[in-house]
Amino acid sequence: MQQTRRRLPWAKIAILGGMLFLPAVLFYFFLFNTVAHIHRLPFYGPHGFGEIREAGKRPRTDTIYYELKQWELNADSGQRFGSANLSGSIYVAHFLPKVVQDIPDEIVYAALDVLNNDSLVQFVSLGEGLEQSWSRPVDFSSRFSSLQHRWHYLCDVDSVQTAFSVHQSLFPSAGLPNPKPDPMCMVLVDKEGRLRGFYNPLLAKDAKRLKEDIAHLNREYAYNFRTHRFYKFDDKLERNTGNP
Repeated sequence: MQQTRRRLPWAKIAILGGMLFLPAVLFYFFLFNTVAHIHRLPFYGPHGFGEIREAGKRPRTDTIYYELKQWELNADSGQRFGSANLSGSIYVAHFLPKVVQDIPDEIVYAALDVLNNDSLVQFVSLGEGLEQSWSRPVDFSSRFSSLQHRWHYLCDVDSVQTAFSVHQSLFPSAGLPNPKPDPMCMVLVDKEGRLRGFYNPLLAKDAKRLKEDIAHLNREYAYNFRTHRFYKFDDKLERNTGNP
């Protein structure tokens, strides 16, 4: 009886130790043996399927998403500026036809919000004709003084390409959201030149969604499933909502 009483505290200690360490063991087991599925922003524009080749790996069939063709226009600095300058950057683009005399207030507010919210995103205004008539960012507000280097004014004066042709590539004939977005809306373009979202500057909910989608897009690059084994994007959500 005395021996049973002496062993009892050790049994309690063993049970308490198991209760403490078992949750930690289970946590690390699931951490290193499960994959977190993350929602991906849709890809817009026509897409197809093809063979993807990577060094040291077998060729695989994968979706080939629509990407903007290389383009280049004249910047307000007098230098050429285009997709090569924006490669590796997330940017928001919009188009102004010749009849529009200046940047609309709604675009100004959206640009200020986007540029303030993310220190790396770029903002691109494409315009027909003489962009010299447009007000500059600092003309709108002194709050643009530290942001204006990321807002690019581009036009087609003395350029081989036209701003309208670049605008057409932002709104391809297939694979757009349903209903189709307004041609004067803002377009979110990722680092590879793929279309990831359309936003009406007249709608407050779209302005909010634009900031949220930029943050989400940054998370996509941070959790790139090709470089991080514990995260994988849900392929079922990669399809765009329009007809391919």
